[in-house]
Amino acid sequence: MNILGLSCFYHDSAACLTRDGEITAAAQEERFSRKKYDPRFPTQAINWCLKYNNVSSRALDRIACCGNNLSLIFNPKVKFYSPRDAYLAAAYYPSPFKEALILVNDVDTGVIFGRSEGERISLVKNSIFKYPLGKVYARVSRYLGFGGYGDEFKVMGLAAYGKPIYKERLLPASASPRGRNDITQFHMDVAASLQVVMEEEVLKITEYLSGLKMSGNLCLSGNMALNCLINAKIIKQGLFKNIWIQPASANAGCALGAALLAWYEKNKRNDGPGMDKMSGSFLGPDYNEDYIENFLRNEGILYKKLYHTDIAKIAAGLIAQGKVVGWFQGRAEFGPRALGNRSILGDSRDLRMHKKLNLEVKRREAFRPFAPTVLWEKAGDYFELDREDPFMLFTAQVKEEKKAEIPAVVHIDGSSRVQTIKKENNPLYYDLVNEFYQITGCPVIINTSFNSGPEPMVLSPEDAYRCFKSSAIDCLVLGRYLVEK
Repeated sequence: MNILGLSCFYHDSAACLTRDGEITAAAQEERFSRKKYDPRFPTQAINWCLKYNNVSSRALDRIACCGNNLSLIFNPKVKFYSPRDAYLAAAYYPSPFKEALILVNDVDTGVIFGRSEGERISLVKNSIFKYPLGKVYARVSRYLGFGGYGDEFKVMGLAAYGKPIYKERLLPASASPRGRNDITQFHMDVAASLQVVMEEEVLKITEYLSGLKMSGNLCLSGNMALNCLINAKIIKQGLFKNIWIQPASANAGCALGAALLAWYEKNKRNDGPGMDKMSGSFLGPDYNEDYIENFLRNEGILYKKLYHTDIAKIAAGLIAQGKVVGWFQGRAEFGPRALGNRSILGDSRDLRMHKKLNLEVKRREAFRPFAPTVLWEKAGDYFELDREDPFMLFTAQVKEEKKAEIPAVVHIDGSSRVQTIKKENNPLYYDLVNEFYQITGCPVIINTSFNSGPEPMVLSPEDAYRCFKSSAIDCLVLGRYLVEK
């Protein structure tokens, strides 16, 4: 049974296709249109999902839409689901749990509690706050001068530079919005206050949920579920045995939720506990060797064709030499995080790399931190963590004795948004990090999304090459092809 899931006209439109309940393809429209958080109807994402699965639109058994904003579509195959239900489904159905409590924390739907078992999801509480926590975060972010959708992540990084002295009143009456003015200590303190208030409120919620004694498993979704500082506090609180967060937690993930709701309305959820169903979140397009080589030849781009066995070693060697490497491999990530297939990589040991990446490559604020990827078997040597984090959804404190070794990925508060990597999750990317470890003795590299300025993450070889040429990226690895400046 082929089901097309859609989410659009809110933020970050997306499409996905499931086949007999398995997620086979998912992509955000922004990656094709090159318009970040593109809210428009996801025509290009739909076409790719169908083409990738060799399915015609006539062969679809169901079209599952998040929201009722497509009500002008008259088709007996189309069914609409509320954003609330789509978020709940996206949090639970792809998780590794047979039963769980669900917490949705989103700027549009607010805070919602759900309970799930098997294929059934039931609502526990709906919109428990009069004004959603996500909207509070967004409003204060605008006040701090970060006005675009998604800019809340900048405030999360800024918070570490301040003190929470405005907790009782997040928007002081005597102050005016920052506009284009420089960031001051006042703005840092407001950001810190906002972050602490949000953490305290969410921890009250998780304490309440734990007190229901319904489950030791917790699933999260909604755009506030991407706040890795809050997520780390939930872990530290220690009230739930297992926690799983949908890596595409914002509006794009509702396409998954809608499609899975359509499937489980008539089918049992027989899969047992174990791995999640997100395939590492590598659900987007890939490009074969012939496509990449033809692109390079047609554009007259000089390149080296590497042996497959040498790709990881050569890329790791370039990083160890202080080069910034654009890394383009396999299927694109679905969701906001670069997880090792559309990534810009650098040396975590070189503090200068932090400034270069922010100002010359990413072209963004200098205070923004960078995430590390670390070999899972070495993670405990460098970070205070006791669980895997392949989706980069939690922060962890860097161990004191390791801060000087990896300064480029240590934020001002001593934390890092860690991605752990196992060979079975992404073999080639694991090999790269491991080769870097063999060369340098350090199992940690910088991993940031492959984009520059206001653009979304790159999708195609053409996107990757444009980003490479227009920024301070030194080398580009497209599959097995190496391009150097």
